[in-house]
Amino acid sequence: MSWSEVARKYSQALYQLGKEHQQLSLFQEELEAIRQIFNDNEELKKVFYHQRVQSTDKKEIINKIFAEQLSAFILNFLCLLIDQKREDSLVAIIREFNYLVNKEQGIIEVEVVSAIELDRQTMTKLTEKLKQAIDCQIILKEKCDPSIIGGLILKIGDYIIDGSIKNHLSSLEERIEQIPVSRLGV
Repeated sequence: MSWSEVARKYSQALYQLGKEHQQLSLFQEELEAIRQIFNDNEELKKVFYHQRVQSTDKKEIINKIFAEQLSAFILNFLCLLIDQKREDSLVAIIREFNYLVNKEQGIIEVEVVSAIELDRQTMTKLTEKLKQAIDCQIILKEKCDPSIIGGLILKIGDYIIDGSIKNHLSSLEERIEQIPVSRLGV
């Protein structure tokens, strides 16, 4: 079973549980907190994902770290992932879970890639334009990548709008390469 299938299966189960108990928002907050803690703590990440660390040790560590911070549902969910040896799918499960919750609430996440950090006014204008075009609530996730030189790349699900200077230069280069040498007067 591929990672995406595993992520879809577990996130849908977690989504149904959250919906049943009217705790989707809480689950989303807690999963985001888990993701942030893992991003900030390289040692925890190594232990959690390492195959040679025993499941019982992993669960003990998770309980010590998260027992006071997480609901019993999410804590049990983490332990289930450990028992099923699906720890490596955690990030994909969280991403898929967020997608399901956002879809129900009419929210679309848009990743904005720019060469430099965008100011608040630009982000607000971009959000408004996207809201008008898509007719949904928009959550922008900003990412800086100086290699695009300038412009923006928007990623909406699997759809990508590439308005970067790097892309335009690459397209120009391809068109120039397609011009026969005889037409260039050489």
